[in-house]
Amino acid sequence: MERLQDRVPAQSGEKALELAYTAASGKDKFEQLFDEFDDVPLAAASLGQVHRATLRATGAPVAMKLQRPNLRQIYDQDLALLTKIASMVDKLPTTRDVGGVSQSWTAIFDDAKEILYREIDYRDEAENAARFNRDFGLGLNGTVATTESQSLDGEPLPSAASWLRAPAVYQNISTEQLLVMEYVPSLKITKATNQTTLAQREELANSLARTYLRCFCTNRFFSTDPHPGNLGVEFTADKDVRLVMYDFGQACELQTPQAEGILNVIEAIVDMDSDKCVDAFEQMGVLKDNADLVKVRAKVQDNFETGKITVQRKKLKQRGYQFKEKQSNNETATTNNATATTTKVKDSEVMGFFTLPAEYAFVARALTQMDGVGKTLDPDFDFISSAAPYIVEIKGASNYLQDEWKKWLQSVKKQLKV
Repeated sequence: MERLQDRVPAQSGEKALELAYTAASGKDKFEQLFDEFDDVPLAAASLGQVHRATLRATGAPVAMKLQRPNLRQIYDQDLALLTKIASMVDKLPTTRDVGGVSQSWTAIFDDAKEILYREIDYRDEAENAARFNRDFGLGLNGTVATTESQSLDGEPLPSAASWLRAPAVYQNISTEQLLVMEYVPSLKITKATNQTTLAQREELANSLARTYLRCFCTNRFFSTDPHPGNLGVEFTADKDVRLVMYDFGQACELQTPQAEGILNVIEAIVDMDSDKCVDAFEQMGVLKDNADLVKVRAKVQDNFETGKITVQRKKLKQRGYQFKEKQSNNETATTNNATATTTKVKDSEVMGFFTLPAEYAFVARALTQMDGVGKTLDPDFDFISSAAPYIVEIKGASNYLQDEWKKWLQSVKKQLKV
């Protein structure tokens, strides 16, 4: 896949200029705005290609993304056909369940279709990129800006400019077929191995996890496509590394209960708390109304105890994460987890209780791509272990301390059998 990403054919020379003139609404308009256009593309993808130029008004270097011709007509034809196919598949009795999880292919495809159409309107991508920069407090030239995102206690989150960068966008001159961005060169993230230390690669992997924790749980807005072609490494003046993110054509929004549920699931997995995990599933809306919560809880607990779901607790302790006190076997047997520790529940018995809202298909996609990149940087990478130490940032100090106090008090009560 990486080789394919690097080998997408591009148009150069006069053909590239023709693309640029069309995207900018004509040659005169293009030459009014830009100078020093390099007709050899910096990069190419399936939907467009990127060239370097300068702004005529200021001389600032920019990267311009030019859309390939006739994409909307192609999308109209192909997506109409795929819509019919999704509807037909939903009518088949054996295809509404995947791995036992119930879902509507039509609903998932409708959401995917909306995202795909937005991807070929570069004005939408420009707004997505601008929103990402506002959420993380990222300014032009990698400077610190005021963040519009808040922790759960209502305090502004700190700017991420010291560890994250994304190109600023020039929305006023971007069009449906032309995206104008700050020129931000970087080293492709999969090529960082030979030019970075192990500690720097671990830092980059943690930055990626930290980015998506904030995206999922506070910003409620994320790029669905963090593959290696959209990620880079920038070396700062003091030789630190900074993660660079490109391409916000495909983005997804989450509702508040979904974001809160994701955060609670992460905490529950780290603390191996099956009760909290099931509560979070309900909050996320992934359990059907008729779900047998006792069986679901039992399966979650069994997955914890058998190591099917695990985190790197030693690594987390080294990074300062405070775990909820684990119950002893005797204590566990007196709680709701008793069923989980005494009764084995098969996967097939519980998967039918789950449903998959369309947004989580995009969450899963982002997590899968992120996991591949993370393991390239750090073979021991997993999202939850890397993200968990930043939960305090998401919750805010006051909320985090209150929650830790509640965890401690709860463990004391159970130890005393209060």
